[in-house]
Amino acid sequence: MFAEQLAFQEFDFDLFPPIVTQARGFSGQSPRRQTSPNWSGAYITPRDGTVFSAIWAEFQVPTPNPPPGGGPSDDDRSSTWIGFDGQRRYYMSTLPQFGTAQDIKLNAGVPVRSFYAWWQWWVRDLNGQAFPIKLTAPAIHAGDLIMCYMQVASDRARVSFMMKNVTTRRFVHFFQDPPQPGWGQPFKVSGATAEWVTERPAIPPNPFPQPLPDYGTVDFRDCGATAVNMRTGATVERSLSGAKLIDMYVVRQNPERTVKISIPMQLDTTEFLTEFQ
Repeated sequence: MFAEQLAFQEFDFDLFPPIVTQARGFSGQSPRRQTSPNWSGAYITPRDGTVFSAIWAEFQVPTPNPPPGGGPSDDDRSSTWIGFDGQRRYYMSTLPQFGTAQDIKLNAGVPVRSFYAWWQWWVRDLNGQAFPIKLTAPAIHAGDLIMCYMQVASDRARVSFMMKNVTTRRFVHFFQDPPQPGWGQPFKVSGATAEWVTERPAIPPNPFPQPLPDYGTVDFRDCGATAVNMRTGATVERSLSGAKLIDMYVVRQNPERTVKISIPMQLDTTEFLTEFQ
């Protein structure tokens, strides 16, 4: 993934106003497909007494366009990311995640697009962690090929984030400790799932996700994860074999009905795509 010569970039974080407040994850029961109001993608679970310790993928940054039926001043948002956990309501649930955002806002009918890289260590019911943190580098553009890699420390309490913009050959690498809960034991990465997601966030105080732009498709390629046996230290690489797929939906009115707006399709054991509907 990082075999070519890399140009490391100095970078910093920009704090956004809170933009993600809805519950993360998905609902619905199905052997292979589940539904969510804000996620579309794929995830895998560990087996044989292991937990996930690394995840990776590459994808091409999509170009957002106004969805059909949008208004003249809509603010449509989408993000593409990889991450661990967060979708289940287990004790001290967290979600470290990492990827790109591609938004479009109509200003008097004129589309204004924005792209950036970001990371977040989301924690359920902890308002201070309800917002992403923008990376000032690498710069992100429509059509860029992006590689993302995350690795959990051996104590499960730190994560290494690596992103390479293959198109521009720019690379960033940093470490992050978990948020401080203020009570009980410190947060740790459980490694209960590894996921690859196209998402539509929300803007508070409205808890509902923003309209999803017409992003076309996002092709997640070379997807994989490492699982480790915490007792023996043995590791095994996992693919998308047996992955569960997540359909994103909205509720339309007149008549009231549920409509899927982003659907994943698995292509092989290392590749799948999400497609705007």
